[in-house]
Amino acid sequence: MKIRTKLILSFGVIISVLCIEIILNQIISDNAADTYQKLKTQALPTLRILDKFESVNNEFFLLSSNKVYNSNLPLDSQNRLNGILEVELPYLKTELVQLSKNLELNEEISIKSPVIIELTNDLISLGNEVNNLLVLKDDYADSEKMQTAIALVENDISTKHAQLKTNLLILKVNYGNLLEDYQNEFSQNLKSLSNIILITGGLGILFGIGIAFLVIRSISKPIRALNTAALRVSSGDYDADISLNGNDELASLGDSFNIMTSSLKGNFELIKSNNKEIKQQEERIRKVIEASPAAIILMDPTKKISLINKQTEKLFGYSRVDLIGESAEKLIPLRILNKGSIVDDIFSSKNKIDTLGVDQNFYGLTKNNEELPIEISLSFIEIHGQDMILASIVDITERKQQEADIKKYVEQLKSKNKELEQFSYITSHDLQEPLRTVLSFIDLIKEDYNDKLDKELNTYLNYISDASIRMSHLIKSLLDYSRIGHKGKIEMVNCNRILSSVTADLKYKIEESEAEIHYGDLPTIEGYKLEIRLLFQNLITNAIKFQKKTEVAKINISFEDKWTYWQFNIADNGIGIREEFQNKIFVIFQRLHNREAYDGTGIGLSHCKKIVELHGGEIWVSSEEGIGSTFHFTIPKNIE
Repeated sequence: MKIRTKLILSFGVIISVLCIEIILNQIISDNAADTYQKLKTQALPTLRILDKFESVNNEFFLLSSNKVYNSNLPLDSQNRLNGILEVELPYLKTELVQLSKNLELNEEISIKSPVIIELTNDLISLGNEVNNLLVLKDDYADSEKMQTAIALVENDISTKHAQLKTNLLILKVNYGNLLEDYQNEFSQNLKSLSNIILITGGLGILFGIGIAFLVIRSISKPIRALNTAALRVSSGDYDADISLNGNDELASLGDSFNIMTSSLKGNFELIKSNNKEIKQQEERIRKVIEASPAAIILMDPTKKISLINKQTEKLFGYSRVDLIGESAEKLIPLRILNKGSIVDDIFSSKNKIDTLGVDQNFYGLTKNNEELPIEISLSFIEIHGQDMILASIVDITERKQQEADIKKYVEQLKSKNKELEQFSYITSHDLQEPLRTVLSFIDLIKEDYNDKLDKELNTYLNYISDASIRMSHLIKSLLDYSRIGHKGKIEMVNCNRILSSVTADLKYKIEESEAEIHYGDLPTIEGYKLEIRLLFQNLITNAIKFQKKTEVAKINISFEDKWTYWQFNIADNGIGIREEFQNKIFVIFQRLHNREAYDGTGIGLSHCKKIVELHGGEIWVSSEEGIGSTFHFTIPKNIE
């Protein structure tokens, strides 16, 4: 009984050890499975989301640029751009936030994700702004809109795109580090499993010495097989396989072990593939930085340089050896460093993006002590727990030269315009004098020799007089045309008061022709008051002049609110204009009728066109010969 009791006790101890082994094995297996689940359902999908994010960001930038420079943008491309702004970018940033919430994130990723969300929101806002600027083909003809759209793409969208791309690449590296942590945890679980199996196997052997040979043989062999297989697995051999006969716990454990090693093999193949992909991503990041057209410098908060690209060497003339480990202040002129406040304030700003050289002049210093104007974008990031500053530097020497050239040309244009105005005044004044002399002599001839002049000579004198008067009117009209927009100021103009004043001045013509003029409550607009008055006066005078002889002139003046501009419409029931002449009538001195039928200088509608263009608007006519014409013109709501 005593020996039997010992055997039973020994067997009981062995059973207990095996139970503990199974429990510990199950716990560690669960931990390994949990880690694998995080790899499969959280970390890897996040990396795929970041890849998609990067692809959509690049596609958005290309489509935005194509939209600005291509007025015939295909409908598919426009729809794709709208889809990115309205669906893909909002979806990707939402997915990134949701996946990040499910992970145990380190501080690097927690800080970087809000920056990406903020940059994405900025890109969506800028993209919508470009879409709103360039809706119709006519918008591409609007220089102001085009300049705004180009500036948005080349400056704001380009900068945000580059910053988002950089932050995405850095975040992918951080997620790669997180993936590596999961892999290490997974490997540690396997090593722990191997150690437990080794320890429990050894204990089983020690306790089995006191048991009968049959018990020792039935237990030690499976344990040695498990131990050998576990050691092979812990050393990286996932092809280890064991075969245990029977229906006991060891046989079941052997089957579970075989299933586990098979699963581990597949998982580690996936991990190996992901590691390779991470290395490829890191290599891509390095190539992107090297291929960047901007100079890239990575530095710590003390401004010590830790990384530069080829463009930095090219821009400043230093080699990598010259700059790595040196202070970035080496690249800034001493006169700027002595000011202190601008540089110190910008470098002390954390967790935001700042720019130097946009609103104020900023210069870099080359190896040859030459200063060059630059623009710097600073991104504050965290890498491996250390605060870092990423600087993107662009040489703006050409831009500064262009600005200087433009300023010079503007000054020259102002000078030429002033000279032209003086020339127009002097010329018109000098030309009027001989005409007055001719008219005076004609009057004297008629007065002194009236009885001696025959009918034919009187006719000739009348022709000369009429021609001189027309010449005087033409000279005055030319002078008025050259003065449009000079010495005027933009003010609020009440169109109702303007029309009331115009109709009062044209009272004689209106009553003589029995014309009917109708207009409702017109808006108050921004503009040059004198020129707006002349615009309405010329168009109403034209409508009265070119009226059919058999009908009373009916003139209707209306307006439309077009959101960013006012559109005025002046419709009449006159003789109309043939379609082929509708674009010619706004050309100076262009006449469609002889002077015997309709008098005038042929400059009135040219005045109208110049006045409308002075306000930044457009003028055109829609007409049908014999039925009437409607003159349309637009005045922007905000005139610069």
